[in-house]
Amino acid sequence: MESTSDITAIQKLISNRLDESVISDKSIAGIIGDGPSQYSKSPALWNAAFSRLGINAIYLPFDVDDAHVGALLRTLKNSHRFMGINVTVPHKVRVIDFVDELDADAARIGAVNTVVKNPDGKLIGYNTDGEGFIDSLLLPSPGQPDAFMHSLDGMDVLLLGAGGSAHAVAFHLSDWIGSAKLIVANRTREHAESLAGEIAKLGRQALAINELEISHWAARVGLIINSTTKGQGGVRKLTDGKAAILEPYSALAPADPPILSVGQGANFEQQWRALAAVDITANNRRSELLARSIPQDTRFYDLIYHPAETVFLRHGQSTGHRTMNGKSMIVRQAVLAFCNRICLPQLIALGKNDDETFQAVTEIMFRAW
Repeated sequence: MESTSDITAIQKLISNRLDESVISDKSIAGIIGDGPSQYSKSPALWNAAFSRLGINAIYLPFDVDDAHVGALLRTLKNSHRFMGINVTVPHKVRVIDFVDELDADAARIGAVNTVVKNPDGKLIGYNTDGEGFIDSLLLPSPGQPDAFMHSLDGMDVLLLGAGGSAHAVAFHLSDWIGSAKLIVANRTREHAESLAGEIAKLGRQALAINELEISHWAARVGLIINSTTKGQGGVRKLTDGKAAILEPYSALAPADPPILSVGQGANFEQQWRALAAVDITANNRRSELLARSIPQDTRFYDLIYHPAETVFLRHGQSTGHRTMNGKSMIVRQAVLAFCNRICLPQLIALGKNDDETFQAVTEIMFRAW
């Protein structure tokens, strides 16, 4: 039976355990990343929506290393009950090599966060991050009286980071800020220059800077966005069995976290923090001093949602700035992926492909967080 064979095939390619008794005969959607089973909110959001709408499907986390991404996508593609997946770090660029087609927005961004199997059996790569990000800025969250921002037109923006998420944010911001300037800061300036160059090709104003120049620009913009992994909770796995912890750092200042072997087991965090203490103190001090110098009407936005308050946001909050974490963006991009991409055939079949259902899914996912 496929309900057993496809799960067995998937299980061989991922490191987290799947419960076949819970999956049963349901259709399958999910999320791939280096460890979504440990931190992702997406399963709770999607499974709540499946339940409320009466869709016989289950949303699963797939912890997969880089070497098995292609094999996992091929295995999912061959499953008749596979609906689609979301993609999180660090695979948003990697999956491009394994889809059959790219949507125009995913192609210009150069990253994919949603993969759907179309009626012809082809895997199509999409990206809902950018649109979800803009919605999180300009639309009130359920239960909130107003939006985080009323307008982006004419506003200079400082974007910290130049990775896959930064690309989605940058391209969509450039559609909304008009003639204003997008400043891209990155530890490796060449990456910032590459992203800024792509934005400039669209006829928009974009400038690349390195981390040491953040202090000059932070007080000259209306919105500061962290799209780096500085502040992200948990242990950040690197190559060759190495890892670091980034949660104690602020994206507003340079950092040089020590990298240790994860083979040190239970002593890893203790040893890491002892080695990182001086660097963390310097980073935090510089960040807080800079936050104090930034005008009060400048907004602080962090794409990270775990922890709910990063050091970057804490420094913004403590110095009187309005702040927002990545929760709303995660929900907004999930709603777009659910209603417009992965579950579109099911919604059409149920006669629920409408604005009312879109709003209902939005509210369901915000409540399920």
